[in-house]
Amino acid sequence: MDRGGTVRGLDAPAAPNNLPHQLTSFIGREAELRALKALLATARLVTLIGTGGAGKSRLAAQVANASLNLWPDGVWWVELESAKDVSGAVSSTLELPGMGSALDVVASWLATKRALVILDNCEQLVAECADFATAALQRCPHLTIIATSREPLGVPGEVRWPIASLGDPDALQLFEARGQLVSPGFKVATPNREPVSQICDRLDRLPLAIEMAAARLDMMSPRELLSNLNDRFRFLTSGTRNAPDRQQTLAATIDWSHRLLTGEEARLFRRLSIFQGGFTLEGAQAVCADGPEVDVIGLLGGLVQKSMVVADRLDDDSTRFRLLESQHAFALDRLRDADELELMGRRHYWYFMGWLASQTVASTGPASGGPAPGIAGQKRKARESANLWAALTWARAGVPDKGLSLAMQVADFEFTDHTRARTLLVDLLERSQAKGAPRAKALNLSARLAMRQADHASARALADSSVAVAREVGDPELIAHALRGAGVVYHAVGELDVAAHMYEEALSQLNGSDNERLAIEVKNQLGVLTTERGKYKEGLEILAECVAYGRSQSDEPSTARFLESLANAQFGLGEVDAAASSWMESLATFRELNDAFGTIWCIGGLSLVAAARGDDDRTLRLAAVAQRMSREWSLSAWSLRINQLDAACERAKKQLGARKSEGAWNEGEAMSTTRALEYALGEDKPPAETSPEGGPLSRRELEVVALVAGGMTNRQIADRLFIAERTAEGHVERIRNKLEVRSRTEVAMWAVEHGIVARNLDKNPPASTV
Repeated sequence: MDRGGTVRGLDAPAAPNNLPHQLTSFIGREAELRALKALLATARLVTLIGTGGAGKSRLAAQVANASLNLWPDGVWWVELESAKDVSGAVSSTLELPGMGSALDVVASWLATKRALVILDNCEQLVAECADFATAALQRCPHLTIIATSREPLGVPGEVRWPIASLGDPDALQLFEARGQLVSPGFKVATPNREPVSQICDRLDRLPLAIEMAAARLDMMSPRELLSNLNDRFRFLTSGTRNAPDRQQTLAATIDWSHRLLTGEEARLFRRLSIFQGGFTLEGAQAVCADGPEVDVIGLLGGLVQKSMVVADRLDDDSTRFRLLESQHAFALDRLRDADELELMGRRHYWYFMGWLASQTVASTGPASGGPAPGIAGQKRKARESANLWAALTWARAGVPDKGLSLAMQVADFEFTDHTRARTLLVDLLERSQAKGAPRAKALNLSARLAMRQADHASARALADSSVAVAREVGDPELIAHALRGAGVVYHAVGELDVAAHMYEEALSQLNGSDNERLAIEVKNQLGVLTTERGKYKEGLEILAECVAYGRSQSDEPSTARFLESLANAQFGLGEVDAAASSWMESLATFRELNDAFGTIWCIGGLSLVAAARGDDDRTLRLAAVAQRMSREWSLSAWSLRINQLDAACERAKKQLGARKSEGAWNEGEAMSTTRALEYALGEDKPPAETSPEGGPLSRRELEVVALVAGGMTNRQIADRLFIAERTAEGHVERIRNKLEVRSRTEVAMWAVEHGIVARNLDKNPPASTV
């Protein structure tokens, strides 16, 4: 049935149209295609908005072709790339006779017709397209317009439909299909899946760039292609001679948009390339503006509207901005051409030095003994990780200490790459002329990182050096800090008497100090040592004080470490349920922080709990997870924990027998980290409780997906499901990771594609009958 209610027979001729004939298959975007078809039944102006190469024109043609039955009087494709007058281009395309202005001729002809007009490539004539659309829609009541543009038209009633990057499966499928055009036997399979996936990610999963890359398969393998992407603008060209000029090369595609920017927008665009991994509005204002009179908000808004910058709404309802990787490379070239790279590098470094200091002051207060940063603060720091590493690269040549002071702050919260952090610190210690407290703290942190990787010889040498430098400085708090870290190193290798002496001296150095936090850190290590000596009750008393302090300061990261310590004392006293509760609470926090070292310790502890409860399968699965994570992250637990797990696993294997034991161990080894954490925390669901449409998602996660699709914030989701807001935030973040999408919008699109819809969110849930 068409929009006027007329039933069209199965054999009715298609509406007259001049849609471009496609010579290649349309791949992906099935959910968007369905949603747009439904939208066109009611909306009169839909603008497909996206960066160059996102596939706007192809999607518009596909939607129009799939909706021909809605437009009995015609579907007309109007190409505006080289047009000077929109009404004239429409009139010329429709081959309309008549006198008067082109707009009057078009409006008169379409006045009584049910027709669809597609205005392709509106970005160079945005104002003119807006004027035409406004006039035509007012004078032609049955007309519908689809526009493709890199920015919205800004017309009342316009539905703006952003075109996102392809999902991972669609990107791989597109690469394979286009690759087969030049290499007929090409398939994306296990041997090449990783490099192909990396190619697609490096190209932001944009269809045009993927097609250009796949066209190179006639001369090189995917791995060779990947290695050449650093020079993408020379390397990626269209293999089609009759492609539009703007699509002949990747550089031309971006340059087409770049030439439409104002001078101020172009300056901001190139300067934004100094950021890595995205940026905030505050960062853009501080680094890129030459003074407070520069309207960064307005300019950044213009770049977002013109699809030159992406604005992502994060799970905490803040907004973060980024350049797509190819746009970033293009902008960085322009920054070099403008001779502004050094200026922006210096501003970028000093901004992030100040930003880290402000984060510390905000979370600790002016006194050194104030509350430590919680999970939110640690996540903010982790979010800026790429920017901080970039600042460190500049600092090695730009500041006297070679960036050592910044490197210490980065390494102290960089949970995801201990090897990189340790290597950087050791290298800077050799290069930097920094003396005194900074050197002592850097040596101490390097020692602890070496200890985590079981490099005990290096750890001892670095720890001893840190204590020696601290004693030279003579500051009691610095000496206590160095002794605490050195004690951990000796503690890890089983030299308990040496470690105990260091902890005790550290506490004596803190007599009269108001640095309660450092004292608690020392007590935590002393409590662990006391527990290892079998004095479980005494250790429990010390560690309970540490946990109470962490909770009183709302310091979730430290509380998690103290709980892990406490669990060992509880387990030693035979309080298995209490130990399990402490390990699980600790693990939940470590998961939020992506802290692999803490995660390994907690999973190992939960394996011991399973052994104490006689659950041999779970014992082996969790021990296998801990071993796999240790191997993959190049981290090591202390010998005591390793010996405990070895003994527990041996007992479990004797109970299960060789075949079942091997099966349970292999299951643990095969678990993804996400799946392993859910299993350890008891969040995994049996098969009967998982929706077949949900794929990797649990029942609770499917509920959250439905609520995200309904437009709810994390706070609203938390209220609806009677959970903490932080728990809701964690659910959304894990859903994005599992679905391999970047934004809540993409989660909502996934929900639409899988038929997952929210209940009526304006209707109160039924009253409980319990």
